[in-house]
Amino acid sequence: MRRYILPAIIWTIVVSTLTLLPGKDLPEIHVINFDKFAHLGVFGLLNLLYLRWQRFGTNSGISSLWVTVFVVMYGGLIEFLQWAFYTDRTADFGDFAANTLGCLLAWICLPLLPRKLR
Repeated sequence: MRRYILPAIIWTIVVSTLTLLPGKDLPEIHVINFDKFAHLGVFGLLNLLYLRWQRFGTNSGISSLWVTVFVVMYGGLIEFLQWAFYTDRTADFGDFAANTLGCLLAWICLPLLPRKLR
């Protein structure tokens, strides 16, 4: 079980740390819509890692849809925390939408991935 949950937990810690750092501590990247693509990829990977755990590392019976819903809710929580506790960070509905889209793409594409990656 640890083999599947550990990468998901580590990635959750990385995502939490990076998304809750003060904005002034983050490098500026001047690529059009880079931020939205980053959110899409980061949360897509996060959902994939939890879906792998759900599929291979647990016998809880929780469905992949519920795993995806919880990861989307985590993305919403991150945006709320940025709004509520940081003066130089703001909640952005576009970021939440990109988080959600990344989660949904991971959920939809999981069966299409090679068996090693699922």
